[in-house]
Amino acid sequence: MLRYYVKRSGVEQFQKVTTPPADNVWIHGDRVTESDLDELVDRYEMDRNILSDVLDENELPRIEMRKSGLYVFVRTVQHGKHGRIYTTPVLMVLKGSVLANLSTSMADDYGLATPRMMTQTSDTTGLLLGTFAMVINEYEELMQRTARHIKDTGKRLRNHEVTNDDFIKFVTVEDNLNEYHMNLSSMLVVAQRLEEILRGTDDSEAIEDILLYIRQLLVAIESHNQSIVSIRNAYSTIANNVLNQRMKTLTMLTLLIALPNVFYGMYGMNVNLPFQNEPWLYGVIVVFTFSLIFVTYWLAKRLRLF
Repeated sequence: MLRYYVKRSGVEQFQKVTTPPADNVWIHGDRVTESDLDELVDRYEMDRNILSDVLDENELPRIEMRKSGLYVFVRTVQHGKHGRIYTTPVLMVLKGSVLANLSTSMADDYGLATPRMMTQTSDTTGLLLGTFAMVINEYEELMQRTARHIKDTGKRLRNHEVTNDDFIKFVTVEDNLNEYHMNLSSMLVVAQRLEEILRGTDDSEAIEDILLYIRQLLVAIESHNQSIVSIRNAYSTIANNVLNQRMKTLTMLTLLIALPNVFYGMYGMNVNLPFQNEPWLYGVIVVFTFSLIFVTYWLAKRLRLF
């Protein structure tokens, strides 16, 4: 579905129109179909072969320069089920005073549905860069959600409240971070190419800001990956330490329980033993075994065996 917007002056909002103008128009297309692409080719003489690439869900960010205009592919990101994210291609076409952004996603699925964020500029190059910045901003918002999840897991690790499910979820988090990194790295190359094209123009500062924005997000991704590795290593170290302490405790308890049985078993045998007929022998054995247990326990604590 194609929607057409025009801006009468620099201070006005974009207004939706039903009759597509020949120029000075912003075209928003969501859930675009072959017929929508044919309409753009017929009205604005855009390159049909390049336009059709937006229908490919696996299309990677790239930039194409043709006589029919400038074609910029990026990938927008959305939050999916079970914490996973998914990305879809967005094509931005700049041809004179005509700008079109096209995607196969629904309008409600990504932030380019309405031109409410594009009121600061009326030139098409500024609109293209503004759209590009909005796409990058979507990555930042989802990355902040990912960062909060990682920090929450790190805090619960200090209280020993982390479960195996948290580390299973880390697999999804790492997949998301890899998806962020792959797409942002590709869009960094696109932004660098745009910087070369716009160098020396009034929009050169805007594209430099986008480049800095993307680089900051890439650094943040590396930081989040390192945090995950640190949490896993810490959990593994804590788990091994707890296991060692429990094994030492169980070993010591086994020793303390076994010591009295040596003497009880000795005097329970059907053989002649010293003082076996003396009435005070039972009390002596009980006191001796408890004293031996206490001394053994004290020595083990003194030597920090557990």
